[in-house]
Amino acid sequence: MLDKKLKRFLDEDLHVFGLENVNIKDPDFLFRRLREVFVGVDFQVFDAEKIVGFDHVRFAVLNAFKAFKAGRNISKSFPVEVMLYVSGQRQIGKALKMVGVCRETKNIVLVVFGSGEVASKVLDEVCRMVGGKLNSGVLKVNREKIETVKKTFGISDLEIKTQIFSGVGLEKAVEKLVIERVALLATQQ
Repeated sequence: MLDKKLKRFLDEDLHVFGLENVNIKDPDFLFRRLREVFVGVDFQVFDAEKIVGFDHVRFAVLNAFKAFKAGRNISKSFPVEVMLYVSGQRQIGKALKMVGVCRETKNIVLVVFGSGEVASKVLDEVCRMVGGKLNSGVLKVNREKIETVKKTFGISDLEIKTQIFSGVGLEKAVEKLVIERVALLATQQ
């Protein structure tokens, strides 16, 4: 059972946006600029091709929150801790390469922690900087992104076949396997 503070945080202060057809000229500048404009606001940006749904992000946020609360966090930064959980990795550099954005990234997932008003302002600034169009569909796992996700998270065909054999479809199988990797990170601490 989630405590009230965590439930409120997940229900009211977690905002997840999908943007398609973005143009990120300089990822470092994007993060620097957002930190300058939104001092004290926590946010994270992921390559949408490596995200398998809202639950992937939400479960990572939940585990990062619990890690900080229990003093088991790997990073000193909550957004970085979320990235570690999204990737299922303990090393920041590896996590960044796995799920972070680069110049070639065309679809992104923006995660903002705070009020709806703040989240809307961060979203507006990101759109101003990288363009794109709001589309939550970029979060979903689909047949086009399955190979990328398999490679990114080291998912084998046998793992997928086992999940499918248990009665789930291909997309759901891949989603479950990624979320298992997120959960594994929590057990390794």
